[in-house]
Amino acid sequence: MQTVLTLGDLKQKTTQVIENVFRMAESAGGGYVAQSLSSAEVVTALYFHAMKLDPLNVNWEGRDRLLLSVGHYAVVLYAAMMELGQMDKSLIPSYSGDGSQLEMIGCEFTPGIEITGGSLGQGLSRGIGLALAGKLAKAPWRVYVLMSDGEMQEGQTWEAAMVAAHHQLDNLTLIVDVNGVQADGYTQDVSNIEPLGDKWKAFGWDVAEINGHRFEEILPAFDRAAQVQGKPQAIISRTQMGNGVSSLMEHADVHYVKWNADMSNKALEQIKGKGGDRR
Repeated sequence: MQTVLTLGDLKQKTTQVIENVFRMAESAGGGYVAQSLSSAEVVTALYFHAMKLDPLNVNWEGRDRLLLSVGHYAVVLYAAMMELGQMDKSLIPSYSGDGSQLEMIGCEFTPGIEITGGSLGQGLSRGIGLALAGKLAKAPWRVYVLMSDGEMQEGQTWEAAMVAAHHQLDNLTLIVDVNGVQADGYTQDVSNIEPLGDKWKAFGWDVAEINGHRFEEILPAFDRAAQVQGKPQAIISRTQMGNGVSSLMEHADVHYVKWNADMSNKALEQIKGKGGDRR
């Protein structure tokens, strides 16, 4: 089991997770860097605070399950697993290469990735299946599903939301990374999803809305979710696309970006210059 980390430790871990993301992206010449920056604190909190995991056994039967519905966020999960010790950092140069286990779009081929998440909007449905299985088996593990705000535009998401509430799946926690940007521009311009928290409440879920860059809000939200009974939980994580790196925060056209070592180093200077505090 993981050691309990202080807020300072978690911020340091987040910075290292981000550096791992940058190094993988530069080795591939590009990647989904801005999304990793929006979700880095939440992913770090999942791996180092919320989830029960065995750092030495990625397939431990008693592990909590994290389903990455938004498959192109995979690089930040790889980066966190490297820091946890579930994945070797020597794999960084192989990211997105031919035959590499570190595919750009996360899939079950990679140890530690539970599902293939290339087609958006399917993760919650699969999470419900796992949560139901856990209930039937009286298993102690929980199911976490990480989705993007763009996936809130998918009809399947809301069908799944009804099913989860109907079955009172209190062993299921959804995290929505609401960074306001998707492939075609700003989410509110493509198809407005707000008021998102009210929607999940109306579907019968327990809801927490947080600043997804503040561990002071992230950690209590996860702790609270684990205590809720009779309802699935939705954590609406309000974040900034490309947070902490000015060149990625200035416009919406950052869904996929070209990347190199010089960009990594300049971005790390910005982040480390703030002591890793990106709130």
